Amino acid sequence: MREPPFRCLALTAVSRQGERSHAHPAGQLIFLRRGAMLCQSASLRWLLAAGQAGWIPAGVEHSAEAVSDLEGIAAYVDGAAFESAPERVLIAPATRLLGPMLERMLAYEALAWEGKRSRLAQVIVDEFSQLESLPQRLPLPDEPRLRRMCQQVLASLDRPWTLDALAAEHGFSRATLTRMFARHVGLSFGNWLLQARMLAAVQALNAGSEVGAAALAVGYQSFSAFCAAFRRHQGVTPGEFQRAQSCV
Repeated sequence: MREPPFRCLALTAVSRQGERSHAHPAGQLIFLRRGAMLCQSASLRWLLAAGQAGWIPAGVEHSAEAVSDLEGIAAYVDGAAFESAPERVLIAPATRLLGPMLERMLAYEALAWEGKRSRLAQVIVDEFSQLESLPQRLPLPDEPRLRRMCQQVLASLDRPWTLDALAAEHGFSRATLTRMFARHVGLSFGNWLLQARMLAAVQALNAGSEVGAAALAVGYQSFSAFCAAFRRHQGVTPGEFQRAQSCV
């Protein structure tokens, strides 16, 4: 018998538990009640935290690691059956309706597909596809030299990286590196580095790090500068972010 085009499973994982690179034949919609998950594809790194929902299109190879113990729901969605399903990776705050609807959908798994189960699935996909993506995604270049450089930076975000120093170390002129980075990544190096630092900060705060420790870990010597940058990026202060996560 053919499987329904929308299936829900309970999702649990312990901190540092991960999956090697893999892909799903259906789109994957994940809602986290607790914890956080760090994922990476060939061209993107992203973080999904408690109270948020994430979408991974069918066929996108990615690895996944639980940053902290997590609980949630994973739904597998046949994009051919739902025209409004997003075409790219999306991370968004779950609305007040989305989490409870997925909980109800999980409870409907034993029911026949036709009827209220299929109707609720369509509402869930429509609800999620209208959400605005959070800036918790980091593009990664496919050009080999740029990718090595980015991996070097990501491994030591506490260092005071500069474009001039990286250009000299990796055999570029400043102008060439600036042009290549914009072409292959779609961002300036400065904006990409800020995005990388904020993504790592969200990861650290979600795992329970003190705000000051998280600031130092991602390259900020000034506590106030870190808080200001985090608020511009996430819309809340680091402390407000942690309190919101603990209340989910």
